[in-house]
Amino acid sequence: MRSHFDLIIIGAGINGAGIARDASMRGLRVLLLDKGDIGSGTSSGSTRLIHGGLRYLEHAELSLVRESLRERETLLRIAPHLVKPIPILIPIYDGGSRSRLKIQAGMFAYDLLSFDKSLPSHRMLSRQETLKELPGLSDVSLVGGALYHDCQVQFAERLVLESVLSAKAHGAEVMTYTRVMRAREGSVEFVRKGNDQSEIASAKVVVNASGPWVDKVNGSENEKMIGGTKGSHLVVRPFAGCPESAVYLEAESDRRPFFVIPWNSNYLIGTTDVRFEGDLDKLGVEEWEVEYLLKETNRFFPEAKLRRENVCYAYSGVRPLPYSREQQEQSITRRHFIRESPIDKNFLSIVGGKLTTYRSLSEECVDLVFKKLGRYRVACTTHEVPLPGGQKQSTEQQGESRNSVYGSRINDLLKLCERHPDLAKPLTKKTDALAGEIVFAFETELAQTLADCLLRRNMTGLDCSLGIGADEAAAEIGRRFLDWSARRAKDEIENYRSEISRMRFGALCL
Repeated sequence: MRSHFDLIIIGAGINGAGIARDASMRGLRVLLLDKGDIGSGTSSGSTRLIHGGLRYLEHAELSLVRESLRERETLLRIAPHLVKPIPILIPIYDGGSRSRLKIQAGMFAYDLLSFDKSLPSHRMLSRQETLKELPGLSDVSLVGGALYHDCQVQFAERLVLESVLSAKAHGAEVMTYTRVMRAREGSVEFVRKGNDQSEIASAKVVVNASGPWVDKVNGSENEKMIGGTKGSHLVVRPFAGCPESAVYLEAESDRRPFFVIPWNSNYLIGTTDVRFEGDLDKLGVEEWEVEYLLKETNRFFPEAKLRRENVCYAYSGVRPLPYSREQQEQSITRRHFIRESPIDKNFLSIVGGKLTTYRSLSEECVDLVFKKLGRYRVACTTHEVPLPGGQKQSTEQQGESRNSVYGSRINDLLKLCERHPDLAKPLTKKTDALAGEIVFAFETELAQTLADCLLRRNMTGLDCSLGIGADEAAAEIGRRFLDWSARRAKDEIENYRSEISRMRFGALCL
């Protein structure tokens, strides 16, 4: 590894990955570091929507909504295999905090700000039309609805990964499971997992893109920048009265918005929004969050009768929002900020940001990096160049579910599977994932652990069983084709089950 770079990025979540891709595509020498796996923090803890931020209109953040809607269209172009349109229905109830007239005005504004969209415009629905769209919905005090379109990124982890793969293809060096010990004055000291000896790399500019860990990386002597809020989600199987489209609801207990969304053949329910000041590395869903989300969902879908035992698993993420003492969680801006360190003007911290706008944030950051370097700014092309799996599909297909994971990279996977007949077989009888995907993850997609592979590469770990059973089959593939010892195969399974244990917390354990 070289020891000097133009830019060192700390954090391989969606923002760090996007910055690394943009900078390397513009010819900068880039080093990307993360203490865990690519996209293993906040980026994998989201509601998995690529959206314009409809509720940001209430806070008059029109420029943020416009930016988000523009970036939504960009992602549809550069990552069509990952980002797909999704209809979203808002039921309107008498006594809700938002009247039919207010929601209709918001819909018109949303359409106006997305004047260049490829998605359908909104439709206001009568009471009868709303119940036709959502026959399982409670009709008590229902007055109508609004139907609009945004986008879903079913596997946000892949969006992060492909940005990193693109960065690496353009010369960036990527080091995961590497903990940063110190980052000051143009140098970063770090320790790789399994190595007691620290190393140092230098760069003219350092960007701290570690999300909710920004303050921890910056050190206690710096001003607090992050005021993170935790959002938790439940994953449940299809239930009685479940909707075919996503539904945007207002919780009766606290008037907070939350979603019920078809996802990965199941349903995603979330999210909560509460201040979080605990240990970011021990994040988990709390009992009250499960009860809150189930109770509110049952209120709107009375046939569901969801209980704790219906929850397959749950997960959380902490939004890296700007620090604020007084504002309510919902009122804190979702804008992003790039902050200079008062000690070192070439040390930048990313505050805020979201999946939808990661690319424009990255462009803004890299423009600033060129300014810091004193170089002529090379034009950004990330809005034009597809991500690695976003190229036009060939006629060679493996099935819709695998294409939604790999896109055009499926052809590289199939070529690898030609090595041995067993690699072209299903990993297990319960999944359509191929055995060869395990080898593909480790050889071409920077996976280092079984958890990297199942949770953030081939995505089989996000089914209702959390990949139990698939983990054993995958470890056997590792033993046969990746030269794993029996000891390593056993350790990988144990470590994997330890990682998913916090998603199956407490009485949710099966």
